[in-house]
Amino acid sequence: MSIFWMSDLNWMVIMFLPMFLMYSFWNMPNRSKMIFQNFNMNLSNQFLIALKTKKDGSTSFFVSLFMFFFISNLIGLVPNLFTSTSHITLNLMFSVSLWTGFFLFGWFSFTNKMFAHLVPLSTPKPLISFMVLIELISTLIRPGTLSIRLMANMVSGHLLLTLLGNSMSVSPFYILIILIMVQSMLSSLEIGVSMIQAYVFCMLLTLYSDESEYN
Repeated sequence: MSIFWMSDLNWMVIMFLPMFLMYSFWNMPNRSKMIFQNFNMNLSNQFLIALKTKKDGSTSFFVSLFMFFFISNLIGLVPNLFTSTSHITLNLMFSVSLWTGFFLFGWFSFTNKMFAHLVPLSTPKPLISFMVLIELISTLIRPGTLSIRLMANMVSGHLLLTLLGNSMSVSPFYILIILIMVQSMLSSLEIGVSMIQAYVFCMLLTLYSDESEYN
């Protein structure tokens, strides 16, 4: 019973995210808030470049999704806290639901153009049926590859930090100093990886949503 209780408690880490995101609505304007707003503006411009439809607010969802995954990855760097993005269930929940919505919207709204998208340009006629099958399979596996990519990158970095931390307890003093320096550098690297992986996840979803629009 206690094992299942602790497993459920791990997911309570996600409840901390609204505390970080909602705090900015009440605090007074300051330098850190200006930096955060400039960061969001630059991030929104990056997502806007990938979209064919340039509308105000069209990137707000993807910026919010980026902040969710980025803060989730950062919380996972705190010792003894569960990294929710290292679990494929959470990643699949977001990728499958969003990709399915984009996919169905494209097929119901632009059916002919979605069929044409399955056949690359200049494809020889004998290979058309084969290319349609390949394109369809590559499209259907997108949510899985998106989730596995994020999970694998998060697990690999945290696993390396865990192994280094466990080796510290049995290492002599002169080795311990080296391990502390290495782990400090790896922790800094993991912060960058957390941002990059959140950006890649959201940017790919932005591109998937852009493929479903043919305005």
